[in-house]
Amino acid sequence: MVPSLAAQAATLVEEAPQNGIPAAAMQQVTAVLTQVAQHLDHLQYTILRYPDGGWITARVEENSPGREPISHLWIPAFGHLEDAQATLAELREQAPELEAASFKVLELLFLSLGFSHAEGIVFYDQAGDRRQGKAVNCRLLTEQINQALRQVIPPPLA
Repeated sequence: MVPSLAAQAATLVEEAPQNGIPAAAMQQVTAVLTQVAQHLDHLQYTILRYPDGGWITARVEENSPGREPISHLWIPAFGHLEDAQATLAELREQAPELEAASFKVLELLFLSLGFSHAEGIVFYDQAGDRRQGKAVNCRLLTEQINQALRQVIPPPLA
């Protein structure tokens, strides 16, 4: 059974000092991540990745009238293992080394803070629907977390 959001947050806070992160700071981070996760439907998601740890991205075109299309990379995360497996099967010829990996939702959101090549994650919550998902932009999430941290961590003395 997948742990609740509260249990996932407690684990991240508990493990934070071992990773060089003050527990008080991680409490602020998990509070923001929990707020975001509450808008998602699942406690665990499956992503597709390569054996070297790289995650598959999907290119999304943003079309605005009178402008060149802008291309963004997003990481798809599937709330239903069957959808991840169906996508894996579709990509098997192009990328036979791809594999499915499941992550607790707070862990996945926390990991997204380190993304440099992707805009964020698209969470596909509805079974069988791999077209419409809920997007979480990593840059905006990082800004929310920085704002929360500024409220509890005093600025350095000049």
